[in-house]
Amino acid sequence: MPRFALLVAAIDVALLSGVVSGDAPLIVGGMTHGAANIQALADLGVGNFVWIPKTNVIQDGNTPWDKTHDILADVDACVRNKMHFLISQGRGLGLAIRPGGPEYGGDGNGEMHSAETIREIVRRAGELFAGLHAEELDADLVQSALRPSYRSRIPELYDFTDRAGGRAHFEGELTKLKKLYQGYVPGVEFWPNMCITHHHSAFRIGSDLVIAELLEHLPCTELQLAYLRGGAHQFGSDWGVWVSPWLAGKVPCEDKKLWPAPYAVPGGGHSNSEFRRCLYLAYVSGARVLTAQQSDDLFSYKDPANPAAGYKLAAWGQELKSFWDYARNHKERMKPIVEIAVMVDKDNGWAPGQLWGGWMARDSVWGKLPTDRTDNMLSAYLDVLLPGYHFTKDTWGEKTRIYPGYFASTPVGPFDIVSSDISEQRLSDYRYVVLLGGFEMTPEVLKTLRTYVGQGGTLFVNVDQMRCHEAFVQDRELLGATIAGTRWKTADGKDVIGSRIFGSSKIARKAELRGVTEQEFAELAFCSQDVQPTTAEVVADDGAGNPVLLRNRFGKGTVYLSIPEYMMEGYANLDDSLKFFKAMIRGIGGTGPIDVTAPGSEAPQADISWAASYQGKDSVVAVVANHGESARGVVVRWRGKCAGGAVEVGQSEVTTRSDEGGTAFGVTVPPADVLLLRIRGT
Repeated sequence: MPRFALLVAAIDVALLSGVVSGDAPLIVGGMTHGAANIQALADLGVGNFVWIPKTNVIQDGNTPWDKTHDILADVDACVRNKMHFLISQGRGLGLAIRPGGPEYGGDGNGEMHSAETIREIVRRAGELFAGLHAEELDADLVQSALRPSYRSRIPELYDFTDRAGGRAHFEGELTKLKKLYQGYVPGVEFWPNMCITHHHSAFRIGSDLVIAELLEHLPCTELQLAYLRGGAHQFGSDWGVWVSPWLAGKVPCEDKKLWPAPYAVPGGGHSNSEFRRCLYLAYVSGARVLTAQQSDDLFSYKDPANPAAGYKLAAWGQELKSFWDYARNHKERMKPIVEIAVMVDKDNGWAPGQLWGGWMARDSVWGKLPTDRTDNMLSAYLDVLLPGYHFTKDTWGEKTRIYPGYFASTPVGPFDIVSSDISEQRLSDYRYVVLLGGFEMTPEVLKTLRTYVGQGGTLFVNVDQMRCHEAFVQDRELLGATIAGTRWKTADGKDVIGSRIFGSSKIARKAELRGVTEQEFAELAFCSQDVQPTTAEVVADDGAGNPVLLRNRFGKGTVYLSIPEYMMEGYANLDDSLKFFKAMIRGIGGTGPIDVTAPGSEAPQADISWAASYQGKDSVVAVVANHGESARGVVVRWRGKCAGGAVEVGQSEVTTRSDEGGTAFGVTVPPADVLLLRIRGT
């Protein structure tokens, strides 16, 4: 686990020792530079933390970087107020100085504080120094990969031709930064920022804490939280979020006299409601660090005509203070309640497109490689789990559309995204595992999946994911079937042993399947592999007797083997998923200890995303976010014993109904708002 406290053995820097063991504290705050601004954040009570930005930027246009207002002056202001602090240096990959601008591929910067300065910071601050921040690393990977001229700045990073090479080069570059940052002083922590879909790489290299960027023009909040929760669970590390107010080149501002920067615009940027939803969804999902980018959005003069009168909170600042006022009294670690894991191959590298005003118009793989049919599967079925998560061109303009895009509903409930190198023990914590995208079904991955199912898990796998270097991996015991390799006659009467392909446009259900109520589905044309069931039950076929879905009991668990190629349509539009399998995926939701539905129904409520965690000795916390434009009534159902529940954040009456199956709490969530419900006595 990351430990923020540095042990200072003596005043002499040479005697600095390593880190003190202990749990990561919950830290909350804002970003600013300048002693007066840091003092304002402390006085206004927005948290116990300050994020000090890079020295080459004018993030806080009222205070220059100079000998009077240098990094040590910022540090001293944090220490005076007993506030934890994080220091950004550099931005992006590579160590060369790369100033921002399109001709350089984005806001790249190699400026670093000296080792001597870092040692002095540690000497002055001790345990208050949280770590060094490396900003937007996977964003830089993708941005710089878009054009050959940008890639040429760091050609060794992009010297790969396949997915395994992409991951190896990216994680190698992250490791270089980690060694540099941790080499200043023993115990200095490395906090890389990932803001696309490559969070697992930062966990995998052993970062002390992974911090994600939400909003701006970046992937959907619920999608990033799925990667963060899954990565933290898989690799046993902590994480946090910074929430960015930038939208269409602007940030919100309520006082142009205090904040003269041209990008600080009254009414600009993301709204405080969007900030609030990010904070509470991340907090209940397990974030240990929650901070805002910019100062412009946090406070203003009480009286612009009389600056000596002091400061007041702006809308974002009020949200941050309200959050801190709650969280400071509920600092216990959240333990997320997640029943479903989406597993991707460790070399996956996929990222969605339509980011940052269209600079990344199409999906990509490790920034450089093209997507293929496996990525279409991943994207299409993520859209079942998070409808509308994928940005379109109208999402990133002048607030033409915030939801879906920046947020998405969770009709199946929260899920984690994990990678194929997860341990057997960690994977066993999930009730369902759904494989999405392409896989190299190595002996190690197959062993993990066999152990998972044997111990009682339910696995959803596709025939074409049972491949290793193009060859089908046979496991008759696990799958209850063999793949291809049958003897058949060609049209001219020749005997052939190989794989047959069946085409169809219909799926007929033959056995009960949770969530699938229709007996027959009219589909777009698709093709299936030749599969011969042995012990597996045929749950659905193509109407002509060819299996489409098999179910096999293995050990204490169950395997569902889908037969159509990546569960996708096969001819006219390779992006279309099959309706039968969308219904199947939806059907795995609502079976855990907690669920959120529409009143009087087991179906999900529209516009709602939610997350839940155990916190403390005997309570469960559920956050329900309404992304719609009208109030939504929901029922939070706890399937177990409890002493009662109450809304602790937000405004709503609570109705309570108990029966043999548990307790149902009815609440109403206002539009663009959140409710936090605590269920006690669990």
